[in-house]
Amino acid sequence: MNTNPRRADQPVDPQELAELLPAPGRPVLRQDRHRVLKEHLMEQISSETVYELSGTPDTASAPPPTRRPRRRLVLIAAPLALATAVVVGAVAVDGLRDGEGGATGVGGDPRAEHRQAVQLLDRIAVAAADRPAVKARDDQFIYTRSQGPSSTWGGPSKLVRDSKGKVTGTKTYEGNVRSEEWQPVSGKRDGLRHLTGLSPSGEPVRNETEDIAMSPGVPTVRQLEALPTDPDALLKKLKSDSGVVKSRLTETVFENVGAILDQATLLPEFNAALYRAVAKLPDVRVVENVKDGAGRSGIGLTYTHREKRYRTTTECWVFDAKTLTYLGTDTSALLDVAVTDEKGKVTRVDAP
Repeated sequence: MNTNPRRADQPVDPQELAELLPAPGRPVLRQDRHRVLKEHLMEQISSETVYELSGTPDTASAPPPTRRPRRRLVLIAAPLALATAVVVGAVAVDGLRDGEGGATGVGGDPRAEHRQAVQLLDRIAVAAADRPAVKARDDQFIYTRSQGPSSTWGGPSKLVRDSKGKVTGTKTYEGNVRSEEWQPVSGKRDGLRHLTGLSPSGEPVRNETEDIAMSPGVPTVRQLEALPTDPDALLKKLKSDSGVVKSRLTETVFENVGAILDQATLLPEFNAALYRAVAKLPDVRVVENVKDGAGRSGIGLTYTHREKRYRTTTECWVFDAKTLTYLGTDTSALLDVAVTDEKGKVTRVDAP
């Protein structure tokens, strides 16, 4: 194992490479040619391995990438051998780094990454199915309490007035925020979101609050209960829903599932089916050592771009590494979910 991995943007030490490989017939490539070769190789890897992972092409999604003849890499002249070895090493190291996309622990191999994600999602599904179900009446509300940066909710905000009392704009609180939401079970009434600014120590900040009326829009518990609990049927339904962008089908489905995970925790059978459906998506991978919006450490799941696997394009779901409880995302922490009788009240009627 290389104990001193070199980043892809670091200069190459010819002396060090000479000790590892036979001396090439010509000097190493110029930096611009090195970069072109690396980009070509990364595109080759992602386009072929991702297509193989996905199995039978989904006719609703974008057509699978055209396979390039494998001979094209074989025909690279001998002087490129050294540069190719350097590029492959850099790609492998990139897959193990924390930071952009996190570390997977499987060396950046797409097949191994997918297997790891499937195994984790199966364990998460088992844990989710084992939690007690929560019954809610149509006249009740689903209460959720979350925390994260103010940019996640765009508030709390307050009006700014001049010396004459005329409104001149708005000012948004900058810092962490606690969000409390009351979503109607039936979806036939408006909900409520209450935002509270938090100090660096986590205490509520005086006068940094905002109440926002929420029109029905997010899928209600009743709508979630009506969805199939067979993973294949559920995935088919998620893919065919209106609003799904066909050119980025997998990414859109992943994002849509993330939007309902908070309330899905109240429905164990459906919640487990969601995770098993996600396990059937290509390009979903594990991220080690990630934190949720409240700073709690856990293990994560994310989606990476089909053609550029080294770049994470969506948020990361975070789970407790021991209990596999859903903690939220890397931008928003889910702190509580319960059923309440009244909007604006925090008295718990029932909870998982």
